[in-house]
Amino acid sequence: MAHVRRKYAFVGIDPGTTIGVAMLDLDGNPIDVFSSKNYSVADTIRLIISQGKPIVVASDVTPTPAMVKKISTIFASSVHELKESLSIEEKLALTKGYEYKNVHERDALAACVNAFRRYKNKFAHVQKRTPPGVDVEEVKARVIKGVSISAAISHLISESAKEDEKEGAEEERGEKGIEDEGRNQKANKELLRIRGVIKVKNEQIGVMKEFMMTLKVELEEKELEIEHLHTKLEFIKSSSRKELEEAEWIRKRDSEIKRLRKELRDKGKENTELKGIIDELKGLSELKGGRRIKVIRAFNRDAIFEVDRKYGLKNGDIVFLEDGSGGGAGTAELLANKGVTAVIYGKEMSHFATQKFLSFGIPTFSTEEIPLLSKAWTDFAFVDPRLLNERMEEWRRERKREKVERIVFVK
Repeated sequence: MAHVRRKYAFVGIDPGTTIGVAMLDLDGNPIDVFSSKNYSVADTIRLIISQGKPIVVASDVTPTPAMVKKISTIFASSVHELKESLSIEEKLALTKGYEYKNVHERDALAACVNAFRRYKNKFAHVQKRTPPGVDVEEVKARVIKGVSISAAISHLISESAKEDEKEGAEEERGEKGIEDEGRNQKANKELLRIRGVIKVKNEQIGVMKEFMMTLKVELEEKELEIEHLHTKLEFIKSSSRKELEEAEWIRKRDSEIKRLRKELRDKGKENTELKGIIDELKGLSELKGGRRIKVIRAFNRDAIFEVDRKYGLKNGDIVFLEDGSGGGAGTAELLANKGVTAVIYGKEMSHFATQKFLSFGIPTFSTEEIPLLSKAWTDFAFVDPRLLNERMEEWRRERKREKVERIVFVK
């Protein structure tokens, strides 16, 4: 009985957080395609060993990833190097007709199929030239390793002849003293089967020994690296503590200097602004008989907050909106809550804003109704107080009349 052995395999690997692995036999048939998250090199090797015997390991990118090279070294297999990474179109074409569950499996399978195609024509020659009785798969494996077809066949025929002689001698020795020929044949077949199993186990043990040796070397390297880092750290702690303390002191000093400089710049800006306000307020007495009102450039929250920050908006204030067209009900409510008693506007206000002011009992007048006497200063304007009072009184009478009319209408 011929022993069962692991098939030689092309292996494609897509390393990463989710690793993809694909395996094809030397006829290009799928052995397995799988993927899993957080697989270590050791996990991957164990799975590969359980499925086949890698003879070529491949990736879909160049340069070949370190993990792929490491696995090829452990199995003493060839690496299928690429001149350039496979494109998405190439991967889809290579994997057409194969089954896979995700892009990781697809990339691993594409790498595997691409490596197999490199040897496909040579394998066809091997198939034609290998005589009956010679293991075609073993010939292919030796060709991959660089042996010519004829040399591989000759060597296998020679090995087979030696094995036959050895088995023949053992059979002759075994037949002596055996009366039952049928029992002898059965024993020989069982012996061959056991030898096959032992050979497979020995192959697995050899691979695992190589793997353990690689892990041992890696462990030793890591231990040396850790020891070196510990030594370096102790040296830094012992010889550079004073420098680190000085550096920390300098950092804190520079941070404080930076903070003070910023504070100084802010104070300078604030002083400049206050000086401008003082200069402006000094000139307000130049227009006699006019009522000073605060100017808001635009009817929006930012402009309102800016005037409030600089001069304050309080109960009894009258404001002039240079452009009343930008605000709505919400902006009007914000200004009303500041306590203004009247609003004069340049450009027409929206209906919503006017209604909101009305709901707060705040009259609104255009500059046609109450013209500005002067607007010589940036943030202030002047109106005729007599005209302002007349217009506000008219507005109040009109509101009172409307209220009476509504009551009469309801009755």
